[in-house]
Amino acid sequence: MRIHYGPVTEVTADAIVNAANTQLRHGGGVAAAIVRAGGRVIQEESDRVGWCDLGKAVATTAGKLPARYVIHVPTIDYAHGRRASIDDIYEGTRSALALCRELGLKSVAFPLLGAGIVGVPAREVAQAMARAIAEYPDIESMLCAFSASDRQAVEGLSTSDTGG
Repeated sequence: MRIHYGPVTEVTADAIVNAANTQLRHGGGVAAAIVRAGGRVIQEESDRVGWCDLGKAVATTAGKLPARYVIHVPTIDYAHGRRASIDDIYEGTRSALALCRELGLKSVAFPLLGAGIVGVPAREVAQAMARAIAEYPDIESMLCAFSASDRQAVEGLSTSDTGG
């Protein structure tokens, strides 16, 4: 696992992960930034998919981004008033990595899922994601730390970090 200090949209990888909502409407946060950078095709394809549950992942093309796919991992369900738990984030990370393996991808970049508007503490998110990433050593995974709190959360983190 590597750390990138900056936005996930700057990373060249086979896939980048989007912190989505279950309806796959990319109107704010990292989701909006991904659509702005990659183009409307990402939202159009997400509209065709229509829905993804918390703890799951779906892929769309990546448009103009330096990636082949965007993998959407929902962290909030506005339709049912539910925010992702740390277990949902762990399962969503695992689902994204399983999808990478299924698609034959070798590299993926993640933002800290749920550490923004969802409000899960960034260090807990980073630790849960590191645990999931450790289960997929064949996939080169990168955590992207964008904000100052993200940077603090990933400081000294490794895939052997089990939290605490």
